[in-house]
Amino acid sequence: MMFETQTAAVSQARDLTRRAAQWLDLIDFRAHAAAETFSPSMSTYHDMLDPAATDAARLAACRGMHQQVCRRVEAERLEGEATHARQRPIDPYGLRWRITRDGATLETIACLLSAAIEVFEGHLDEAAA
Repeated sequence: MMFETQTAAVSQARDLTRRAAQWLDLIDFRAHAAAETFSPSMSTYHDMLDPAATDAARLAACRGMHQQVCRRVEAERLEGEATHARQRPIDPYGLRWRITRDGATLETIACLLSAAIEVFEGHLDEAAA
């Protein structure tokens, strides 16, 4: 039973990785303005999407992309907070997001990557033990 649970979790982590990569590709993600767009010309792209990639390669790719995505989220949050301060939209409950649309998308991608990382780390730690 435990093996089946592990297999299901790893399968889910692979799916989360695939979805995150699809989003990064869809939005033409760049770590910064001068960076290369996330595409098949990057090894990370293949590590995340190639069905033959190892889980260790997927984990390394997820960690690297998570770091880059989180940096961009912070930049988008700063821009969103500045826009909010300038425009002062009506927000009676204080729940309006203070982030750009791109930042909100990147936050979602960061969550996908974080969840995949957590499962891969647990799986690879157990496999090493």
